[in-house]
Amino acid sequence: MLIAGVLVVLVGVLACGGPAQAAVPIAAAEPGVAMGSGAPVLVQDPSPEPGPQLDPQTEADSRKTKNKLIVGGAALVLLLIVIWGRKQRNKNRPGK
Repeated sequence: MLIAGVLVVLVGVLACGGPAQAAVPIAAAEPGVAMGSGAPVLVQDPSPEPGPQLDPQTEADSRKTKNKLIVGGAALVLLLIVIWGRKQRNKNRPGK
């Protein structure tokens, strides 16, 4: 089984062109390329896209979600207490 897994990984690596491929050099006149190194350098986009716009309801929704989590947690604790109590009562019954 282990040999089959190793073979699958090797075939996948070989099908993708191997782990080490030669980098294609980019002309030094291009922006974002370091002179003489041949390796591309990341340049920050001068005009990034604006992020998501948050509406005023987001704060109200977060409070509502927090309240629901608190109520759900309290309900879970009460359910666990009821289940535990029933088990204790059934253990102490003389008929069983």
